[in-house]
Amino acid sequence: MKEIKLTKTQFSVFNDYDQFQLFTDDDGFADYEDFDEEVDKLFQRFDCIIVAENDYIYGETNGKRELLSDQADDGFMIASEVIEDFE
Repeated sequence: MKEIKLTKTQFSVFNDYDQFQLFTDDDGFADYEDFDEEVDKLFQRFDCIIVAENDYIYGETNGKRELLSDQADDGFMIASEVIEDFE
C-alpha cells in the first residue's frame, strides 16, 4: 500500500484548520482554541504523520504507529497534492 509521510508544515496545509476532524470531541465539535497549538502538540507525540492509500491517517514515532483517523475521505489525494506543492 502506498503511503505519504508529512512533516509538520505539510500536515498543517493538509489538515487545513482541521478539515479531517482530528482535534474534535466525541460529538465532532472543535476541541481546541488554537489550531497551530494542536499541530504542535501532535508533533510532540509523533515524528511524522502518515496518510495511507486507503485514506487512514497515522502518527508515527520510532517506527510505531497509532491510528488517528480511518475516515479521511480523499486524504491520500489531498496529501499527494500537498507534497507536489512543496516540491
